[in-house]
Amino acid sequence: MAQESFMDALDGCQLPAWETLPDFGLYMDQLLTFVERSVPKISGILGLTPAMINNYVKLGLIDRPAGKKYSRDALAQLLMIVLLKQSLSQESMKQLLHPPEDLCTEALYRDFRAAQKEIIRRYQSVPEVSRLTCALESATLSLAFRLM
Repeated sequence: MAQESFMDALDGCQLPAWETLPDFGLYMDQLLTFVERSVPKISGILGLTPAMINNYVKLGLIDRPAGKKYSRDALAQLLMIVLLKQSLSQESMKQLLHPPEDLCTEALYRDFRAAQKEIIRRYQSVPEVSRLTCALESATLSLAFRLM
């Protein structure tokens, strides 16, 4: 992948701002459509299905829908999951995505998004990023997380 298309792909992975997330309930098909449109550069590799979302709910990774409608909090949790599921176990995601009582999902999502933007900015400031560098950084950070 050329450096320019790599940078474009990174831009397409940025999560939408909290304010742009619907503040009304979404049915399953609307939830899937929103996620696919929100992260277009990775939606093709996500393979996100209704069964997966139902499993995330059963595992406590995503808040339960109310009357078959998913809340803004559940949508934010799902968006964070689609980025984290490539490198973290479900148990690790559960610990990270359910904030302590003194922190709401909105604040967690804003912090998550800000950290993601900073990481993307760092990669965009490097003239040439190799696959090896990405893989090594990913492996090192994954190991660091496990040691925590």
